[in-house]
Amino acid sequence: MEKYDTTIGACQISDKAFEDIASIVCENTKNVYPVKKDKGFVEAKFNKENELTLTVNIKVKQGIDIVKLCNRLQDDIAENILLMTGQEAQAINIDIQGFEK
Repeated sequence: MEKYDTTIGACQISDKAFEDIASIVCENTKNVYPVKKDKGFVEAKFNKENELTLTVNIKVKQGIDIVKLCNRLQDDIAENILLMTGQEAQAINIDIQGFEK
């Protein structure tokens, strides 16, 4: 959970909020199909140095340039998290689970 001090009090952003931001980006990206796990298809974690790492489980459309798609998806997730929370992501890992026709 990320904590921010303000002049009036503290603001905390839960891991779930970061997961939701990444989920929305994925769901709005063409040729990306979320692969739901126990809690969802995105997992956010903070390490001891308070650095954010996300893991995203997806399938992609068959025939798509995976590298280009993953780079774009990582950039879009990182940009949205930074704009919405002010937090930079240390790593955004895309786990390709398979392909959709």
